[in-house]
Amino acid sequence: MNKFQFGTGVLAVALLAPLGWLIPQARSVHFDANNTIVSAVRELKQIDAERNVDVLRSRTGLNNNYDPLASPLPLIRSLESGLSLETKSFWGDLPESSAQLLPLLAAYEKAVARKSALIERFKSQNAILRNSSRFLLVAATDLIDAIRSKGSAIANRAQVESSLNTLLTDTMTYNQAPELALRNKISTGLGELQQMVQGLPADVRGRANTMAAHIATILKQEAIGAGVLGELATVPTASALDAFSVAHAAEHEALLLTQQRSSQVLIAYSALLMLLFSGFIAWRLIGKYRATNAALAKLHSELKESQVYMVQTEKMSALGQMVAGVAHEINTPLAYVRGTFGVIADNLTPVKELAQRCQLFTEALRSPSRDKSELNLQLRNLETISEQILEQGTIEEMRGLMDEGVHGIDQISEIVVNLKNFSRLDRARISDFSVQDGLKSTLLLARNLLGDIEVKQEFDSSVPSIRCSPSQINQVFLNIMSNAAHAMASRDHGGVITLRTRAEKGEQVRIEIEDNGSGIPKEVLPQIFDPFFTTKEIGEGSGMGLSISYKIIEQHGGKILVESKEGAGTKFSIVLPVRAAEQTRAKPERQLLAA
Repeated sequence: MNKFQFGTGVLAVALLAPLGWLIPQARSVHFDANNTIVSAVRELKQIDAERNVDVLRSRTGLNNNYDPLASPLPLIRSLESGLSLETKSFWGDLPESSAQLLPLLAAYEKAVARKSALIERFKSQNAILRNSSRFLLVAATDLIDAIRSKGSAIANRAQVESSLNTLLTDTMTYNQAPELALRNKISTGLGELQQMVQGLPADVRGRANTMAAHIATILKQEAIGAGVLGELATVPTASALDAFSVAHAAEHEALLLTQQRSSQVLIAYSALLMLLFSGFIAWRLIGKYRATNAALAKLHSELKESQVYMVQTEKMSALGQMVAGVAHEINTPLAYVRGTFGVIADNLTPVKELAQRCQLFTEALRSPSRDKSELNLQLRNLETISEQILEQGTIEEMRGLMDEGVHGIDQISEIVVNLKNFSRLDRARISDFSVQDGLKSTLLLARNLLGDIEVKQEFDSSVPSIRCSPSQINQVFLNIMSNAAHAMASRDHGGVITLRTRAEKGEQVRIEIEDNGSGIPKEVLPQIFDPFFTTKEIGEGSGMGLSISYKIIEQHGGKILVESKEGAGTKFSIVLPVRAAEQTRAKPERQLLAA
């Protein structure tokens, strides 16, 4: 071997040596493992939200048993175990990432264990409460029968029955919607009832004491249940999952960036080697370059799929924040409907008695050996009961209660339909869509998030429907309204969000969402659409809301304009074409104006 060959060999080794470092750095990230982790987190969060709803359903009596609370436990344990194993496997080669993510996962498992223990306490308490509620009506009926069986022997019978009915109605209402004022009223009414029956026969007093015991149990268990539900509300299962999800996403993004940079350097270095080497070496490098291009094409495809997961994860995160509010919105009319039908059931008692006496009177009329005095007595009884029903307005009250109950059910139906329409995951579904209806639907779902913020609607009736993906456009509306609500959280004066729509020239529609919040600082404004950029505290925001909104509007061929003045407020303007092409290559305008 001559010196030239030796020198060439040394040079070739020196040029090829960096490849030994670049190739491992540019290896493909395991997207299947990452998708498994993201899917497990999303499923655990969904199960956690459903358990919260099932607790409320058990509390209101919609669940006949506690199976919905116990059945998810095996699945939760399985998902936790799989998530832990997959996380350790995925990040096992990166100690710094493992040291950050594993404690967050352990914190979530601890929170789930505490929540499961609290649910067990709730099941025991709620069983006692439901048992007392179930037998309260029986005890009240027994007491009324005992009072009425004494007839004229009880001088204040009408007053006792009136107090008893009021106490029963207040207790059933408190059982569905507990309030301190109503609790005090029940305690006072209970004492008054016990005083009224002091001079009555022993069997009446005994039944009154039985009813009082059930009422006392309901009051006690309601207080205990409120405490357990309060503790459940403080268990940070959702926030622990969010913290893990955000940290995992950030680490995964950093890993992708490292891999992408390494791939770019590898391509550049390979190109340099192709220029330096000739012949056989050049042919080998061309083959390597083609293989690298194939890997990059696969990476690009996997990145697009990862983006879809990130969009849906952000959407489910927004829905998760609304679960408590939507559950409250459903529970309020539901409790009212349940109380209304309870009162209707009470009002059926005199109607039933009237029907029974009518039947007895008819049988007496048909009897060959009928007694006129007995018929007159029964007729007077019928007349007395009929007059009582008419004077008390029982029929009109029942009709009004039924109308109000139907109205409450309609409210629940409206909330469920809007939530179903908003949460659709069929991102490819394109249809005609009214932006005004979309804004109103989003407002209904975000009612709990907005709180006491005033919302003004300035809609132009001439705005046409647009051709788009309604689910994605609704998500953009929700992301911007959510940011507006957070921007007004620290303001002393009342917050106001103004929604405007109008038709634009060139077959376009403009939607404006303006708030009078704290505004966006000038130095922050250029970064608001960057992925993972957020000014919120850790765990409160992923930094993907506006980035995903920008991407959605881009895919629809529209543009986003932002005007903001620090301390005065922010206005987001969305301009969308009425008939956009199914695919658009032009990027939307992103105009940022700071005053």
